[in-house]
Amino acid sequence: MKNIKPIGKILGATPDSYLDSFYGQRPLWLQGYISHFDARFLFKKALEARTALVVEIGTASGFSTAVLCHALDLASQAGLVGSDYKVVSYDIDPMFYADRTIRTGEGAREQLSKDLLNHIVFRNPAVATDTRQDFAHGQVEFLFIDANHDHPWPTLDLIAMLDCLAPGATVILHDINLPILIPTSSGWGPKYLFDELEIEKRVPEDGVLANIGSITIPRVKKALKKQLLKILYAHDWQADISQEYLDRIGVERKPA
Repeated sequence: MKNIKPIGKILGATPDSYLDSFYGQRPLWLQGYISHFDARFLFKKALEARTALVVEIGTASGFSTAVLCHALDLASQAGLVGSDYKVVSYDIDPMFYADRTIRTGEGAREQLSKDLLNHIVFRNPAVATDTRQDFAHGQVEFLFIDANHDHPWPTLDLIAMLDCLAPGATVILHDINLPILIPTSSGWGPKYLFDELEIEKRVPEDGVLANIGSITIPRVKKALKKQLLKILYAHDWQADISQEYLDRIGVERKPA
C-alpha cells in the first residue's frame, strides 16, 4: 500500500484508547457482547491482519461487527488496506437471540455512521456453509467465530469455512474458556477446539485466563482437517446436527 500513515497520528490516540472510547459508548440494551478486554484483542488482531475482508460467524447484537468495521476503517485510513473494505457477518437468526424485538446486528446500526455501515453486509438467516457460495477458495484472510458454543458447532463452523480460508489466515475464537470462567455455562465447543488444535495459536499476554484467542491457518490444510475431525468425534455432541447439514460439509455423524 502507498502512503502508509502512523495509526497513532490518525487517531490522535493509541488503538487501545480509541477502542476504549468506542466500547464506552455501546448501547445500554446490549447483552452477551464481547468483553472490553476481548474487544481490545479482536480490534488489534483485525488491524494487524491488513486485510480488506473480514468474515464473522455469529452476529448477535452486532457489537463485535462494529469493532471489526472500525478496525478496517482505521486500516484503510492508514493506507494498510483499500477503501473498499468489507465486514460480512452471518447469523442463523434475523432477530437478536436475547430480545426478539431487536434485529440481529442492531448494535452496529446504532453505533456506526451510515458511511461505515455501508461497509457491512449482514447475512441472516445464514450459516457458515453459506460462505462457500459467497467467497472463492482461499479468499478469506480473517475470520471471527462467535456463534453457537455447543460442541460440535465451533468445529463444524471452521470445517465449513476451511476451503475459503487463505493459508496464513487469522481465525479468532471467542469464549475459549467460558465453562471455566462461568461454570454454569455448557458451551464447551470453543474450548475443545482451541485447546486441542496443534497449530500456531495466540492469546492475550496479560497473565490472566484468556477467553479469546487466535489460530493461524497452515499452508497445507490436509493435516488441519484431520485434527478437526479428531476433535469433532472426541467429545459428546451437545447439539443435534441435521444430516442435511453434515452432508453439506462432507462429514459423518459421530460414530456410535
